[in-house]
Order: sequence, then structure tokens, then C-alpha cells
Amino acid sequence: MARYFYRLHGRLPNLSAPVYYTEKVHWRKIFDDDPRFAVLLDKLKSKAFVSGRVPWLTFPPVLWQGADAARIPFDELTAPYIVKCNHGSGMNAVVADPKIVDRAGVVAQMAKYLGRRHGTNLGERSYWHIEPRVFVEPLIGAAEAYMPTDYKFCVAGGRVVYVLAIAGRATVLRRGFYDRDWQRLAIAESADDASLDIPRPVSFSRMVEAVEVLGADFDLLRIDLYEENGAPVFGEFTIYPRSGLFRFDPPSFDLAVSEKWDLARSAYLRDPPSWFARCYKAVLMAAGRIKA
Repeated sequence: MARYFYRLHGRLPNLSAPVYYTEKVHWRKIFDDDPRFAVLLDKLKSKAFVSGRVPWLTFPPVLWQGADAARIPFDELTAPYIVKCNHGSGMNAVVADPKIVDRAGVVAQMAKYLGRRHGTNLGERSYWHIEPRVFVEPLIGAAEAYMPTDYKFCVAGGRVVYVLAIAGRATVLRRGFYDRDWQRLAIAESADDASLDIPRPVSFSRMVEAVEVLGADFDLLRIDLYEENGAPVFGEFTIYPRSGLFRFDPPSFDLAVSEKWDLARSAYLRDPPSWFARCYKAVLMAAGRIKA
């Protein structure tokens, strides 16, 4: 992790007493294996978590799920859909036209994903506790050619820090950063196109309400939403945003976000699980890196 970080930033990360947001993502990988993370990262179990916290927030229904992709009921799926694995990121197969789906290709692709343990090379260990499953959801965003704008909310201590909007996945991918009041921020992430400037979503206030409830008991979460027919739709939780391997421009935003992320609220430091953890917490407090 330190080697990847150095290649990106030109400096080694402080992994024991992190200062920057990107360093804290790496700290989480090393120290904080909160058992709730596996629930949030599981794309099936996370739906139940959302229903229990924000009953009015909708999400795409599960049309089918199982452990064997060969049992996907293709003949029963007549509307555009997406096949996913629940235990990782990017393990998807979009079927925009069910009449011409490559069934063998989808089955082979999902079988490959089911045999993979996501996050191994980057130390994202909370993924490793998830029992792999494959499932099917209907595609959303028909008005946007099934490529709806993605609203990624960074929530620290139950309050939105910033929103990253992503659009144009089918054409030219563009991003835009906004604050909690949908004021555009002059921020870019790595070398990505940060020129996206779009109107405030119709349901933005409801989005903020939902993500702040969902993130209230956590030190930091990223919560992805969409909007359909003027209402927010839940997408997924992210525990390790871009695995901490990105740069903000200006770099000062890395520190500004970090100041909102209180590691003392993490499960590891809130209830230290060992003698070492208790001593470590005391050292961080003495150094002024966390508060009591």
C-alpha cells in the first residue's frame, strides 16, 4: 500500500497517525475491520440495512439470486437488467436487450467473478468476509439510456462533507464536486475530467436526509445514490473510496476532508479490541491526533 501511495503522491503515507483523508483510507484497511463493513459492502445485505434505517428509500429489487450463475432464469427476464456479484466492485454484466443476451458469456463471466476474492491486492479485507452470490436487478435510468448520473456522498460522522457527481458513462465521463448545499467546488480528483456542472437534483434534500441517517453511526462512509422520477434511489456503500489511491487538486482538499473524519469514532478506537489497541489509542490521544 505504501508503494502504491508513494508512486501516486511522491511521498510515503503516514499509516500509524494519518493526517490526510487518503492516508485514513489506508489506516482503515490496516486497523479497522468493523464487522458492519462486510454487511454494507455486501450488495445483497446492504439492501436490508437500508430498509431498516431509511424505509422510504428505494433500491432496485432483486429479481433472482443464487450461488450458481448457470441457474440464472434468462427466459424470465424480459426488461433490461444487470447481473452482479455481491462481494466486490465492478463485477457486473449489463444486459440492455434481453432478446440478444450472450447467455454463455454472462455465465462464464459471473463464474469467474464468483471465484475471485475482491480487494486482496489492496488490503480491502472487509470484502473477504462476504459469501459470494450472483444476483439480477432491473436497470434504472431509462430516461438516461440506462446510464443515470451517479451521486456519491462522502458522509463523516453523519454529515455530508461533499458530493461527487459522475455523468456521461456511455460517452465522455465527467465529474463534478459539490458541497452539502449543491454549490460547485473547484476540486478535481487525480486526472479525471472535473468539468461536470449540472443542476441540483430534484430530490437532493431527500438524498442528504437519507445518507446522513445511513451514515450516522459511522466515522465515514461513501454512499452512492441515483435519481429516478424525481426520487432518490440507493446504489451502494463504499468503505474504501478508490482504495485511497487518488489525488485531490488542490491537495489542501485532502486535508480539509480529513479534518471532518474523526478516527475516534471508528469501531477500532471507540472500543479497542486488545491491549495493543488501548495503548495505541492512548498514544494517538496524547499526540493530539484524536480526541477523547
